Amino acid sequence: MKFLDLALEVTDGLRGRGRLAIDLGCGSGNETLVLIEHGWNVLAVDAEPRAIEILSSRLHPDQEPQLETRIGRFHETDLPVADLVFASLSLPFAGEHLEAAIDAARGAVKPGGWFVGVLFGHSDDWADEPDVATVDYRSIEQAFVDFERLQINEEEFNGPSGAGPKHWHWYIVSARRPESGP
Repeated sequence: MKFLDLALEVTDGLRGRGRLAIDLGCGSGNETLVLIEHGWNVLAVDAEPRAIEILSSRLHPDQEPQLETRIGRFHETDLPVADLVFASLSLPFAGEHLEAAIDAARGAVKPGGWFVGVLFGHSDDWADEPDVATVDYRSIEQAFVDFERLQINEEEFNGPSGAGPKHWHWYIVSARRPESGP
């Protein structure tokens, strides 16, 4: 939950009541459920119907009003504007549609809202996989040129994955859309 901790920190997310977060690539819903526990309303998006089923089965009935789900690919899903767009290890799997997926995520961040996500670098072991897209530092700067408080942390290390040990290379990105003008 390292990435979610960052999202909660930059958004003062422990007080989420009344705010909307979008969890892109929600998977089984671990981060979605934490956001809901902190009062956020969450739109959970995943391309896999089974992921949405698992998330829904984990939700307490009292929390149902706080959750909306959508099945779809990020660049094809109509996203509302939100206080937080969160993409933990999901955007790289947009493959050839990565740029469109990032544009959709950026476009969903309301003025004063935040994007927090992880993108794979070129040295990641999965960089050569057919449906995985990688980026470099400069391309992230260009993608978020109109955001403020842009922070990009690059990390490379060997560690576990769901498919066994691998070399990880990622960029952890947090960026705030400026408040609208007067």
